[in-house]
Amino acid sequence: MAKPRIATKPTDLRDQLTQALAGITNEASWPATAPPAVAVSAAQNVVATAITTVEDLKAQLAQARATLHTNVDTGIGLMKQIDSVTDGLYGPDDPRKENFGLPPKKTSHGPSVPLGQVLITKIEDGTAPVSIFVDWDPDAGASAYQIEWYTDAAMSQQIGAAAVSASEHEIQGLTQGQQYWVHVRSVRGNEYGQWSDPATRVANL
Repeated sequence: MAKPRIATKPTDLRDQLTQALAGITNEASWPATAPPAVAVSAAQNVVATAITTVEDLKAQLAQARATLHTNVDTGIGLMKQIDSVTDGLYGPDDPRKENFGLPPKKTSHGPSVPLGQVLITKIEDGTAPVSIFVDWDPDAGASAYQIEWYTDAAMSQQIGAAAVSASEHEIQGLTQGQQYWVHVRSVRGNEYGQWSDPATRVANL
């Protein structure tokens, strides 16, 4: 994909403004009615500062996500222990488990919760280089999720797929400036829910 003559990607625009500023500074006959060097320099500085701010925020977000996952795993481990202890104290189906934030376990084999259609709630640039982060509402009946991504709105040119346990995923190794379409569905054993409506984003534009 050819780059536009006037850059739209922030880092390319910063570099283009820098080069334009050098050209203006070295041009003795630069017209007074043309953009002055001071205006171009100010724009270059603003864009460069914004890029630095975004990169800093991405790094902080990546660290926050890593911390969140670590703390969630710790919390899950503790709740599993509490679940096991209350099973021993009261029995797995005793309503007193609710005092510890745990619904009683069903000992009868009733019908499973049907798998619903996943709703994608967020699609944005990921924290890794040229990546897309996708987030969706969890499905109570799901044990995992299947996510697929394509390069066409008809969802016929599949580029990749993944099976994940969390209700979010960062798709990495994409092509900068390429538009992608993503959909997700719930999985439980050999059962599959309905695919979500597709969500789309241009990778790291």
